Amino acid sequence: MLTTVLVGMALVISNCSKVVDVDIPDADPMLFVEGVIKEGKKPVVLLGITQGYFDPIEFSFYSDFYNVSGAEVNVVINGDTTELVEVLTNALEPEQLIYLYEKFKLPPYYFEIYPFPVYTVVGQTDLIGTINTEYQLNVTYENYSTTGTTTMYPPIPFNDQHFFFPEGSLSDSLGVINIAYTDPDTLGNCYRWASRRMNQYPYWHELAGQVKDPFYVYPIGSLWDDILINGDDVEYMTIRIPTENDYHDPLETGLWKVGDTVLTKLETIDHKAYESILSYEMAFSAQTNPFAPPTNVISHLDSALGWWVAISEDVDTIICQP
Repeated sequence: MLTTVLVGMALVISNCSKVVDVDIPDADPMLFVEGVIKEGKKPVVLLGITQGYFDPIEFSFYSDFYNVSGAEVNVVINGDTTELVEVLTNALEPEQLIYLYEKFKLPPYYFEIYPFPVYTVVGQTDLIGTINTEYQLNVTYENYSTTGTTTMYPPIPFNDQHFFFPEGSLSDSLGVINIAYTDPDTLGNCYRWASRRMNQYPYWHELAGQVKDPFYVYPIGSLWDDILINGDDVEYMTIRIPTENDYHDPLETGLWKVGDTVLTKLETIDHKAYESILSYEMAFSAQTNPFAPPTNVISHLDSALGWWVAISEDVDTIICQP
């Protein structure tokens, strides 16, 4: 009887199924901009042209996508214009390469084997990220043209950070980190938080000698604004975001371990940058969720996708001891 019912259900389901052929229309290509200027550092701007949804992705994807060469790119501060120059990734200064390592989480040799253009300044320059400064970015490439502005706010220092075992924890070696800071009493301050374990795996571990987190980890949901906390003393309990190395230590997923040396970073950005980056994170996180609502990315660059963001940051070190 049960077999008959199951077979009948299978026949009903198979008869009710229908192949849905979704026709995704081609969209006109758009200029894509990823530009950043950090406090005390030179600007770095990457340019690409959007691709089709079903276009193949290769290991050399980044060099294939960020392949806009010959663009005119400049930054304007208080009416003074500085032209950015095009430099291949295999000829960048160490400071700019560090930014790319952090951004793409790729080994150094990638940028040697698959170089792509980066727009920046080289040598001595006055174009260095400075707080309380507005930066206007202008990009012209073939038939594409775009502009956008961003403001660098002062960094907000941590008031306190400490490692502790949460209430009810059954572990005497794994815990979380609490961060605290004071938000300025003016609306519009937005933040992004990241962490990085700097200590090495012990000699007996299969990853012995490797740094636990080669790069800063920016979790999905790492951004927030001050609309509800303006001018307040703020505290957050943070958990560690899993990395690919957690495959080797699954019991430690989401937590820090006693003895870990952790760099934590609180970045301050303006509201336009916050909206743009948040919308891209939401779109990315919804890709594998069939129940996620439709998400439109936000760009504050006219006639282009992407962002132009000024960042100041406060970095602190925590030794994980109860």
